[in-house]
Amino acid sequence: MTLSDSIPYDYVFLGLGCGNSLILLQLEAEGMLTNKRILVIEPNQIIKNDRTFCFWMEPERVNSCFLSTLVETQWSKVHVGEKVQSLDSLRYYRISGRTLSENVQLLLTRENARIIQIKYDGIPKTDGENPQITILGEQLTASLVFDNRPPSYVDPNASETRLFQSFYGWEIKSDRPVFDADCFTMMDFNVQQEGATQFMYVLPFDAHRALVEITRFGQELLPSERAEQALLSYLTEHSIPYSIEDKEKGVIPMFSHAISVNKSSSTWINTGERAGMLKPSTGYSFERSLTFAKQVVQGIKSNREPIKSRKTRFAYYDRLLLQLLRDQPAQGSRIFTQLFKQNAATQVFKFLDERSTFREDLQILKSLPFGLFVGAAVKDMVWRSSKVFHWLTPMLLISCMVFLLQAVGQMPLVYGVLGIGMLVLGIPHGALDHLHALKKPWGWNMLRYVLMYLGLGALILGVFSLSPWGGLLLFLGYSMWHFGEADFAHWRLGRSGMAFLWGCFVLGGILGSHFHETFLILREMKVTVPFDLDAFNSFGTWWILFGGAFFIGWKRNRFMITSVLSLLILSALPLIPAFAVFFIFQHSFHGWKKLQELNTDSDMQRWIQALPFTLGACLLFGLNAYFAPFTWGQVFIFLAALSFPHVVLMATLYRKSSVGA
Repeated sequence: MTLSDSIPYDYVFLGLGCGNSLILLQLEAEGMLTNKRILVIEPNQIIKNDRTFCFWMEPERVNSCFLSTLVETQWSKVHVGEKVQSLDSLRYYRISGRTLSENVQLLLTRENARIIQIKYDGIPKTDGENPQITILGEQLTASLVFDNRPPSYVDPNASETRLFQSFYGWEIKSDRPVFDADCFTMMDFNVQQEGATQFMYVLPFDAHRALVEITRFGQELLPSERAEQALLSYLTEHSIPYSIEDKEKGVIPMFSHAISVNKSSSTWINTGERAGMLKPSTGYSFERSLTFAKQVVQGIKSNREPIKSRKTRFAYYDRLLLQLLRDQPAQGSRIFTQLFKQNAATQVFKFLDERSTFREDLQILKSLPFGLFVGAAVKDMVWRSSKVFHWLTPMLLISCMVFLLQAVGQMPLVYGVLGIGMLVLGIPHGALDHLHALKKPWGWNMLRYVLMYLGLGALILGVFSLSPWGGLLLFLGYSMWHFGEADFAHWRLGRSGMAFLWGCFVLGGILGSHFHETFLILREMKVTVPFDLDAFNSFGTWWILFGGAFFIGWKRNRFMITSVLSLLILSALPLIPAFAVFFIFQHSFHGWKKLQELNTDSDMQRWIQALPFTLGACLLFGLNAYFAPFTWGQVFIFLAALSFPHVVLMATLYRKSSVGA
């Protein structure tokens, strides 16, 4: 009988890695190997002990399938950092590479499978519905091909990461009991990090025997000599007498970029890493491959393709973590230690299995070093939006960031960021009026300028004291005009009444989507509202939707579209941070850009030029807070007085400007 006789093979297995091994075992468990012609093409020896397969799982699930005959060791407790936790309803299981491959070898022998020990580099080909494989100069046909060969990957971009999990371990035996046989050490970071994220992994088989392994997450592989030095130091520091019974080493890719392989079909099925079963952030694949094997076999029985589903948000979490491990490897120990310190191990494992709900995800993410992940998220957003970056604006980016921070209970961080934003951009953009209002900004000119500024501000305070409603309407009126004028000038839309309508839309969207907070501030400003606000609960949302549709239909300006999206996001935030995000990251940003057109000074030089007036504004605010009870109503009255001279001077600048004309 030759390879290419007229009878096709039922199953062809390209490679016998974990993915195909589990599919073989699942097919046998379902009674689907009987009287089947099986061909295995594997370049290496079938029986090998190149790695250890570990996974967490419910005992009842293990006992209900073929795993129960493979498991060699199990643990009910985990040690990470300084904390030991019970796994409760889970157990952590170990199957050695030798045990898995020996069982697969016995299975293949029982089923009279044909094994060819060569490397196959062919690509999927089909004759009708049947895959074709050319091997040893002959062509054969198969009903199903399971492709477990290592995949290739597309080149990563800046937001994608190419790390390796390299490990080197000793199976040791001690002449005295030194291990807790019921507790494994998942990550002990008390080792030198060497420019990567490194930790010890300890799996006790009993009180005398254990696998002790050094693992590195990094761009460079762990050299064997460095690994042996680390193992020797670790065992010496822990006063463990030992003899080495076996060694293992390996490399697992931790790649967040796409796999470059032909897509699976109903008859040529990618498995294992080739099918995306390897979780990039951890290197674990066994449980995912096991679940996929069951899906594949059920698909064969029902004549349908298996459905591989990976929730996009987990791919995003993995991408951010891998970016941090690449760019800030020294933070790896902090991240993983906090993850297990502030969460139950069972909840962490559920999250790593991608079976947690979004609410549970937020609890996990809340426990991590949030500043690190926010920075990674911002960089990731910039990197991944290189092709569509023209659609993104500072306000949209910050709106999304603040929304996420609020979702995980980090509002103090939000207020800190916005406070810094006010000092860096919000107040300084208005503290540079002297650059365009005065031809010679010094001496008597500067004195007259300051007196004019204070006088116009005092005028607004006088209006508020005489008529709170009058002051409010005046404040709203010139604010809407100024906001619309600044946006239209920046977007090169000219000066027209539509700018005022745009300002009405933006300010109305912010205030209208926060009616109750607005009402409280108005009351603090001594402005009485003679109607029931409950009827206007949804007014702001409809205002943003209909107003946004009107302006987008009018101009189809991409910046208007992103502004409308930002307003919808800001409607879900409290009023003060919502207004601050718009004021700093759209209005002040546009004003600052306008001032950049006046001279060739750097941003730092301009900020220094604004500093005396920025400090003056802060001093006036402090005096106002000292002599009057602090309320948000008083803050907005102060802002009305402070902003009025700025609005007047900027209106003059926009009128004179050829860009704004």
